[in-house]
Amino acid sequence: EEIKFVYQSDDRPWVIGYSGGKDSTAVVELVYKMLLSLPDWQRNKNVYIVSSDTLIENPLIKIYLNKMNYMLGQAALRDGLPIRSTMVTPLADNSFWANVIGRGFPTPKMNGKFRWCTDRLKIDPSADYIRKVIKEESQEVVVLLGVRKDESIARKRRIEGRELSNRLMNRHETIQDAYVYNPIVELTTEDVWDVLLNLDGGQTPWGYDNNELATLYSGADGGECP
Repeated sequence: EEIKFVYQSDDRPWVIGYSGGKDSTAVVELVYKMLLSLPDWQRNKNVYIVSSDTLIENPLIKIYLNKMNYMLGQAALRDGLPIRSTMVTPLADNSFWANVIGRGFPTPKMNGKFRWCTDRLKIDPSADYIRKVIKEESQEVVVLLGVRKDESIARKRRIEGRELSNRLMNRHETIQDAYVYNPIVELTTEDVWDVLLNLDGGQTPWGYDNNELATLYSGADGGECP
């Protein structure tokens, strides 16, 4: 109901950052089901789903992301939903190898401080895509992220520090004409798995079994750098 309220509250298009992990998958699934619940005439603005292929992904994750991107696009066409699913990659001069071999950057370490890969390989390409959407739509956009306060104390403090009083959205930190809405911000990890595995028997509206997602990510370290 909250996601529906925010969607219907204005005409700003949405951009969902989709990594393929449990949190972003929960966001995409809830938004998809919300759109399905609306009559055609109320689906009045586009929802862009953007995934980043760093070009150095674990092959299993790369195959999975490409599969989800294709399935989401086909299902949206079938269901008549205003969803566009896209994969973005870093520019050639900002790729992993351009930075490691060309610029001499050290390879990132999971707990190291020089974590340049997340910004350059994932965040920057997505930010460029968001700016492209803003230009094409000629208006502000709302960016949906799968961040949660339950992830860590530090994450909770950062989220609460950016929250606007009594508002569901706050301004994007780096992209002008963009706002951020975190639809699952108050959910626990248990809640997220509840959404993924217990709603509709774990089946997504685009035809994927989330039990496979649970298997794929079991034992994963959870780091953002490949």
